[in-house]
Amino acid sequence: MWPLVVWWVVLEGLGLLSLPLTFRVFAGAEDRGYPFAKITTVLLLTYGSWMLAYAGIAFGTALISALVLLVIASAWLAVRQRSELLAWLAGGGRTLILCHLAVWTAGFLFFAWQRALSPDIFGAEKYMDFAFFNTLSRTAVMPPEDPWMAGKPFNYYYFGYLMFANLARLIPVPSHIAYNLCVATVGGLLASGVVALAWRLTRRWPFALLAGAMAAVLGNLDGFLQAWEKGSLTQLDYWRSSRVVAKGDTINEFPFFSTIHGDLHPHFMVLPVTMLLLALLLDRRLFAPREGEDAYSFRALVPFALLAFVLGAMIVISTWELPVGVMIAVLLAGRFEPLRPLVTRPRLTLLLRMVGVLVAAYVLFLPFYLGFSAPTVAPGPRELCLGSACIKVAKTSLAEFVTVFGALLFPGVLLLLVTAGRSLPATTEARHLLIAAVTLAVVGAALAGNAVIVLLVAVVLAALVCAYAPAAASGAEDGAAEDQRAPFLLLLAAGVALLACELFYLKDPYGEKLYRMNTVFKLYFQAWIMLSLAAPWCLQRLLARTWAWTPAPGVIAAAMAALVLASCAYPLGITAGRAAGASARATLDGTAYLAREHPDDFAAIDWLRRSVRGLPVILEATGDPYSYYARFSANTGLPTVMGWANHEGLWRSHEPEVEQRKSEVRRVYDAATLDEVAALLDRYRVEYIAVGDLERKDHARGLQKFSALPVAFGQGNTTVYRRR
Repeated sequence: MWPLVVWWVVLEGLGLLSLPLTFRVFAGAEDRGYPFAKITTVLLLTYGSWMLAYAGIAFGTALISALVLLVIASAWLAVRQRSELLAWLAGGGRTLILCHLAVWTAGFLFFAWQRALSPDIFGAEKYMDFAFFNTLSRTAVMPPEDPWMAGKPFNYYYFGYLMFANLARLIPVPSHIAYNLCVATVGGLLASGVVALAWRLTRRWPFALLAGAMAAVLGNLDGFLQAWEKGSLTQLDYWRSSRVVAKGDTINEFPFFSTIHGDLHPHFMVLPVTMLLLALLLDRRLFAPREGEDAYSFRALVPFALLAFVLGAMIVISTWELPVGVMIAVLLAGRFEPLRPLVTRPRLTLLLRMVGVLVAAYVLFLPFYLGFSAPTVAPGPRELCLGSACIKVAKTSLAEFVTVFGALLFPGVLLLLVTAGRSLPATTEARHLLIAAVTLAVVGAALAGNAVIVLLVAVVLAALVCAYAPAAASGAEDGAAEDQRAPFLLLLAAGVALLACELFYLKDPYGEKLYRMNTVFKLYFQAWIMLSLAAPWCLQRLLARTWAWTPAPGVIAAAMAALVLASCAYPLGITAGRAAGASARATLDGTAYLAREHPDDFAAIDWLRRSVRGLPVILEATGDPYSYYARFSANTGLPTVMGWANHEGLWRSHEPEVEQRKSEVRRVYDAATLDEVAALLDRYRVEYIAVGDLERKDHARGLQKFSALPVAFGQGNTTVYRRR
């Protein structure tokens, strides 16, 4: 229990450090940015320490220096704004803080409980995540060393891992517990961030809480379908629900799946930063033009500088955020201009600023790009590609698509249906042009045999019409019509992202059968967040409308309630199933399974974690991915000569050195004498050699030679030898 309490207390304290800054930045928001203060602190500390480390300062010192600088800056801002801060607290700010604190705490504790029910940091790619997390918790230099290819720098998007590794450095909690608390932190920050943004849009807590639940807690409809098929809610296959479209040839994960799976992966870690980006963009005070203001004045450019920093961080956490993040930024920052005429001076100025944002986002994180080489795969002779972007019309089943997004899309599609008709352009020419465009798109999609394209084209065009039609602003407060556009633009962005999955894919090394696996994975995940934020606002508008058919609001509310309840089947079923089997051993210790299943390896790993400082190289057997191989490097963060070779091959465009190292590791273990492989051990700076059950299984004939080395640690079948 104590690690949970310590983590919560310290993280809350870190969040308060940034409150004076968010208070200043989000001066137009009633919450003054409090729900986003925690991720602001983590982001600023990580960026500051990262840059100081690149300047040659040891990373631990750099992190403390960044913390001291932030404390000083925070104190200075707090003193300068003390009267405004006190007035805000007295005038309702304290109540808002308590409300958002309650949402964050409830979310954090709920997801920590979920992790305690299934805490193992093992399975799928969790060893990769844990290896990165542990190495970055130990590193003293930048760029960091790859834990699975000793001596080589990372060639992966590691900034998100660094953010959460920094939390593990600052909070006195062991890494095997901190990892699970980081997963819970992401879930809690996502829930509280979405609730805060939805409250800004709807001004009603029930709708805001519904948005948070849709984003972070609900599953897709496959959980309900499984329960129906099996006649039981506690026998669900949690994995199946993340592989719905194309019979498992694509990935359709959603935030709750990532939380219960323990997936500290870039697409998941970026979610709190995505909330910060949306908070900036939805604050009309930041981006709404002021009459008579110079477009290039300091005040006018500051929001775009903040946007560049946050967007730049998102991209180096997860590069898949680039296209959708830029699209959302352009749409939301530009929502204050009317759609027609299309070409205006303010719109051209906005586009010029966005180019500047992209350049600044690149320059701010230049050290990362200088050390990163994006993996490349040559397109096949029958693929139509421009660079890595390829065109191919998919044939997603409408039933599968609705299974994934039915509950999230229902209120938005229904609102577009009832709003688009009266939102059509007033002029005959414009109306005819729109009708022709819709007809052409629908006919083309129908000819392609893809009902999903028909649906998404209609959503995109209807959202565009509704966002900029006068009818869309009905019911809006004076001067806030542009804010009523924001949910429609979120629907538009989600529709474009989902439509892109049907028409395009990014070329990657996963082969012809899985050609769009990663594209669907990353874009569906982002669309889930946008739809979760827009759906409750759409539902609110539907229920507030005056209907010719009196029972309509009740029918809509009942239909939405049914969809939400069906979406609850997944979290309820998975939680109940896990709770029934884990109550006796619920823990946040992600390595408890090691102590039970591999006690000798666990003892050696525990000794290495406690006794070895820095990043000396440890040699261990290399083998199949998604398995128990690379267990020493993953659980300690110590670099090994070769971890999962197929992953390194993907990250490094199948460099020959990957296979070379793989064979050399086997050569070291199989050699008859140490003299035969001394040069190899020296080349890779190997200080420790692990011999456990895997090594005995794969290399039994050559292990006797290591008895000539001093034993650093030994227990049962596991021995760690020391070379130096």
